[in-house]
Amino acid sequence: MPVVVLPDIPLRPALVNEIVEHAGEILFRHPSGFPWIIGGDGRGIVRAGNRDIDVILLGNSGTAFTESDLARLVGDRKTVRELDSVAERLVEGDLLLFARENTRMRSQGPLLLTRALCWAMVDGVPLISDDQHTLRTLARLRPDPAVLASRLTDAEITHAYGLRSVWEGVHVTGPGEWLDSWNDRAPARTVWWRPPHPGRSVDDLAEELRGAVTEALRLRTAGHQEISADLSGGLDSTTLCFFLADLGLKPHTLFLASANVANNDHRWAGRAAAELGVDHHSVPYGSVIPHLLDERTGTVATAPEGPGIANAALASVSMIEEVMKETGTTLHLNGHAGDALFGSVSTMLWSLFHSREKGRYRRTWRFRVLNRHPLGQTVRMLAERGSYLDDLRRIARHDFGVRDEGVAAYSRWVPLPKVHPALTETAREHLRRLAADAVLGERGAFSEDRTVNQILDYLVVHGNVVRRMNQAATPGGITFDSPYLDRRVVEAALALGVGARSHQYPAKPLLAAARPPAMALDYFTRPDKGDYTAEVFAQHQAVKPVLRRLFADGSALEDLGLVSAERVLRLAERYTTSGTAYTDLDNIVIAERWLRSVGQGE
Repeated sequence: MPVVVLPDIPLRPALVNEIVEHAGEILFRHPSGFPWIIGGDGRGIVRAGNRDIDVILLGNSGTAFTESDLARLVGDRKTVRELDSVAERLVEGDLLLFARENTRMRSQGPLLLTRALCWAMVDGVPLISDDQHTLRTLARLRPDPAVLASRLTDAEITHAYGLRSVWEGVHVTGPGEWLDSWNDRAPARTVWWRPPHPGRSVDDLAEELRGAVTEALRLRTAGHQEISADLSGGLDSTTLCFFLADLGLKPHTLFLASANVANNDHRWAGRAAAELGVDHHSVPYGSVIPHLLDERTGTVATAPEGPGIANAALASVSMIEEVMKETGTTLHLNGHAGDALFGSVSTMLWSLFHSREKGRYRRTWRFRVLNRHPLGQTVRMLAERGSYLDDLRRIARHDFGVRDEGVAAYSRWVPLPKVHPALTETAREHLRRLAADAVLGERGAFSEDRTVNQILDYLVVHGNVVRRMNQAATPGGITFDSPYLDRRVVEAALALGVGARSHQYPAKPLLAAARPPAMALDYFTRPDKGDYTAEVFAQHQAVKPVLRRLFADGSALEDLGLVSAERVLRLAERYTTSGTAYTDLDNIVIAERWLRSVGQGE
């Protein structure tokens, strides 16, 4: 159940009753007697304060704190603005913090949006919630066609698009922001966190990262008798399972087996499971496909924030629940964000070349040769000097007739969205308008460093994915989380200098240095890497009949002017050696299903 936060002003009884109907019981009231926080979802509640401020923690992770812990941290602070250090210490996992002083309120969620706050005006009253759909229902809002158009592309990988609600009139917070509210004024986003400067070494950060992951796991696993975790054979999930074992915890582990006989991930996952002595579950990767085809997947009921980059992850939720139902697990951990935090990103080479690292030119050349980057494109990429706003302006006037030119675009702050040919000129105009709006908006780049900014863009994606997986989960069942999205882990990873980050042998050098003692280094030096291209083609073949049925007689997306149904059907029959085009079509199918479910529910 959602949480709804109300201002300290009289509200129509009918509105209060409607909020209670959708969110649950009144949890707290202002001294005036008016409702303050509504939401009967059974989550843990910790409350403390002093003569000047009242502070509430909501969330299952709150079991790690007592009222005396909270009271000690709040101390004699007199205003909600003085709570930055308190919130930094407490707001992780699924915890939300609400504080008030007289008529002023502070509302704050976890740094990387695993549980995120939003607000909307309902009957002229600003309501804050951790659930966009609740606000949509109360305010009777419609889907935003521009945002829906962006969800038909990969635009969500940048925060200019990824921090937009699919519901018109709903405003969302970004990483490191809290909402500052005064009576009936619209809440203002206030930035409390900035990323660290990337300049430290692996040796300097290894112990810090080890402690950060350990504390992140302690917080998230507190109160859970049985837990489960991905064990894909990749570095992020494998290291995570070894960290759990280091804490004395044995998760039930899950491996998705590829149909590709050349994929050796099963050997590495099997080895780790044997060394850890865990209850290991291996299921075919294709077992996700029936859940993707399920008519409930991707509807407004399971995807209340709309379709998007998390479609496949949403389909995996019911599969994980099915596989793990006999284990009694109440928490499933995954390695989301590990690749971005510890591995290579496309802007890394630009940042290395323009850094003060010793031997940077030689190393840049060697990287280009090893990765077979064309010389001309590499030179153009390294010569790029445009700003974050320049890239947005470029998109705002682009026709999307051609895609960015491979390596030459690697250093972009905001890459050009990949627009499927089935998308109409109306959809493209929406993409241009959102970019133009972002130029005028309050948010700029997350960091002056291109690589840090790109990593944070990806972390927003992963935070969104984890949050949406929990929205798709069966209420009262399994909770999903990734400790790599914990602030402490993120800060340690972002502090790594680009010179150290670009030395990717062993792979993910900082994670390798911080790994638990029981984990062998050769996990990080394996020469092979899992490939799931076969599953992409199998998924599209399974989805194709659904696609034909949905688009045979027009479509809801076509009615909004976003796609051409005729082009969708024609392009579905075209063979391509790249799975990207198929993935785009599959995402269009999910978006069509979602939009139809919105109409059916009204």
